[in-house]
Amino acid sequence: MGNVNKNKVIDLKNFSTRLVILSLITVISVIILLVNPETLYIDLLVILVITLLSIYICIKEMRSRNLRIQELSKSVDIVLKDSLNLIDIPMVMMNEKNQIIWQNSVSKHILPKEYIIDVSYKLEKMLKQSETASVIEDIGNGEVYAGIGNYIKFSNFNCMLVSFINKTDENNLKEALENTKMAVGMIFIDNYEETLQGLNEIKKAEISSQLSKMIMEWVLDNNGVLTKVDKDKYVMFVEKQYVDQMEKSTFDILERVRNITDETKLPITISIGMSYNEPTINERYVASTSALDIALGRGGDQAVIKKDKKFDFYGGSNIGLEKTSRVRARTIAQALREIINKSDKVYIMGHKNSDIDCIGAAVGIYKIVKSLGKEANIVIDAKCNSSTKSIINKIKTISEYENVFITVSEMKKQDFTNSLLVVVDTHKKSYLTNPEVLDSFEKVVVIDHHRRGPEFIDNALLTYHEIYASSASELVTELLMYLDNIKLTSIEAESLYAGIVIDTKNFIFKTGVRTFEVAAYLKKYGIDLTEVKQLFQNDFETYVAKVEIVKNAEIVHSQIAISISEEEYDDMPIIAAQAADELLSIAGIFASFVLCKVDDVVMISGRSMGDINVQSILEKIGGGGHLSFAGAQIAGVSIEEAKKKLIESIDEYYKKD
Repeated sequence: MGNVNKNKVIDLKNFSTRLVILSLITVISVIILLVNPETLYIDLLVILVITLLSIYICIKEMRSRNLRIQELSKSVDIVLKDSLNLIDIPMVMMNEKNQIIWQNSVSKHILPKEYIIDVSYKLEKMLKQSETASVIEDIGNGEVYAGIGNYIKFSNFNCMLVSFINKTDENNLKEALENTKMAVGMIFIDNYEETLQGLNEIKKAEISSQLSKMIMEWVLDNNGVLTKVDKDKYVMFVEKQYVDQMEKSTFDILERVRNITDETKLPITISIGMSYNEPTINERYVASTSALDIALGRGGDQAVIKKDKKFDFYGGSNIGLEKTSRVRARTIAQALREIINKSDKVYIMGHKNSDIDCIGAAVGIYKIVKSLGKEANIVIDAKCNSSTKSIINKIKTISEYENVFITVSEMKKQDFTNSLLVVVDTHKKSYLTNPEVLDSFEKVVVIDHHRRGPEFIDNALLTYHEIYASSASELVTELLMYLDNIKLTSIEAESLYAGIVIDTKNFIFKTGVRTFEVAAYLKKYGIDLTEVKQLFQNDFETYVAKVEIVKNAEIVHSQIAISISEEEYDDMPIIAAQAADELLSIAGIFASFVLCKVDDVVMISGRSMGDINVQSILEKIGGGGHLSFAGAQIAGVSIEEAKKKLIESIDEYYKKD
């Protein structure tokens, strides 16, 4: 290389010298011409010859240089390829057509041709956005390589150089660390006190021992550690790889516990909350407790696994056992009274498209607030259905309620300093009539009866969330029963009663002993059942629309009826829900779904006789609710696309079973 550089310098000097000499001759000829004009033709001839000679010398020099550059490039190419061939790393050159044009001997013996082409194709796409790219792939025999791509230029072509780095050991180490990550689980025996109430000590000990043994054996089978922290609560530590096994078996411990229930005829189930992605054990413990709360809020008898920002659910076939003890209702009533007394003003808010249960519960809370001498407003959705508007207008006939109901726009003008927000009939921020205002309140109370989902208002001072209850109106009425000196008017009682009627479908679904006790409490305030019934009457057009939906239903899986409506009535969501109820009256139909479109949102109403979990089906497409009645709202899709998603979720539900 030293000689080449030396010769190159000499050639440049000779070339420059020749040009300088020719230039001097030209200058001399011009001077002679100026001194002696008679030599014009001779000087011009000399200048022409010198010019042609200079051009010839330049062309010759350029050709010589190009030849030397090509020879040097070929030498470099050969040296580079020979050097790459000696490197103990698989390397491949790919042309612009994604074809192998060269590979070193190591890559020929290790990497399959199909694997090389597949990796280079992926790298080519990535290199369009950045200068370098890498792809990690398994070559098919358990070994993992990272393909690193770069574009390089040779003298006569361009190519992509791909280097393959063996990542097998690193990948195995990462996998081992991930598999041995410690997961924290909370196990809770649902309704422990209610189940064992009235049994003798021997029977209690027998059932408790049976449960503890079964749970302990299940944990030990998964190489975990179990600690009992209370009579109905356990803490479990297990490696993540065994959590994966639990998920593959869909947490069969839930079914095994239910089998004990079948033998003893006692409604015993367990709920499990687990987490393993948080950085510390303490954070995983807190997250597993949160997951357990969600499992209990969804009715128990299920496992909830927290994974980063999402939750996976297993089980959940239990509707939720009604609690016979009223201790919680009494303590919630007292706590609510204290919070209201410490607030200057109270705002009561439900969910979007407020229904009768939402309004009934809001009226009950308003009555509590007024009995304590505080000011309150009920925030309503401007898009209420006709039944909801009817009951609101009826309530407004009471002079006390004339300015109680306010819209979202009116609420935005209010001052929320030291104010309390009471959320009724929902626990999801996104479902609120005015979700943006939630963060403006330091004090929030949540009262709801729907199965708990991953989204939850978690900054509430007080949460009364009981999924066994038929309705939010039932829960609020129980609070009224434990507060002194509150007397309802007949219209207020009818509002609460109507909320219970609408959510129980005339005391058919989710109706327990406490539901009837609450109804009896409200009846003593002079409820006119005929007036309540009139709230649910349909006009002729609505009735025809409902019949048309039932008529157009199709049957899937021989048990589920699905119907869609393209009509745009004002009360379309209510019509769809009523049509879904009607479909259940058909013999052989155990679940029904009705789809309708309001503006740009497809709304789905799901109903079930209890054998099919419509809440689980609709949860997959962003909905929720209860096992026997649920709903979903999907924005930005056509009604046919929403129907396709629904059918896919139903198919997945049947495969899971």
